[in-house]
Amino acid sequence: MRAGKMSVMRGCFALIGLSASLLVAQGCQAASLQVSPVTLDLTAPAQSATLNLRNMGDSPVNVQVRAYHWAQVGGEDQLIPAKDVVASPPAAKLQPGTTYTIRVVRMGPPVVKGEEAYRLMIDELPEVNLRRPANSINVDIRYSIPVFFTAAHGAGADVHWKVARDSSHLTVEGSNTGNRHAKIADLALASPTGTISVGGSGLNGYVLPGSTRRWATTRGMQRIQPGSSVRVTAKGDDYAVNQPVAVEKH
Repeated sequence: MRAGKMSVMRGCFALIGLSASLLVAQGCQAASLQVSPVTLDLTAPAQSATLNLRNMGDSPVNVQVRAYHWAQVGGEDQLIPAKDVVASPPAAKLQPGTTYTIRVVRMGPPVVKGEEAYRLMIDELPEVNLRRPANSINVDIRYSIPVFFTAAHGAGADVHWKVARDSSHLTVEGSNTGNRHAKIADLALASPTGTISVGGSGLNGYVLPGSTRRWATTRGMQRIQPGSSVRVTAKGDDYAVNQPVAVEKH
């Protein structure tokens, strides 16, 4: 996702996933908090960057910011509290109509090989003393912001794809033997019987360097049998694929 502003919804059930996308119920009013940019991608020797938080509403907003080291284990994202990346200040109260700047700093020497990946979790905390209508829902809103620190030279993604089918679902697996992340969007399987969208349109996630990311779907699986051939297609800001793959039996 390129740098820009991202709005969310409040006063209803909402969830920010690791892809920095937002799922919301319909019929809710727009949130007051905006975050910009929505990705931080720094190349050595750069060790710091800033995020802008803006309160577009008419009441104060309480915000908490935490940094996590981001890895992928068993095909899934894993977050561990970071000791070498800090966000300052880690908490703030934004008055209406104001913009607040958060500084993100990686401690220690710059990355000299490959890439280090992190996530910033920005929580918009509910106002505990605010009186709300009886039918309202008190929820937290969370932004998940990817942060990458990359070596000055020689970083690139190299993703190898695998497709497998069992009795219940199709699995698409990308293994990145390169030393930079691959940003995956519009992941799909193309076959003579048609195209199957694996992760839906738009951003599907990332494959981190030296890691594997896995997607599963039941959509259109009856049209693809083990032993058949499909083409894995996807695109991103700096990564695209159109690769033939034989379907394995899981």
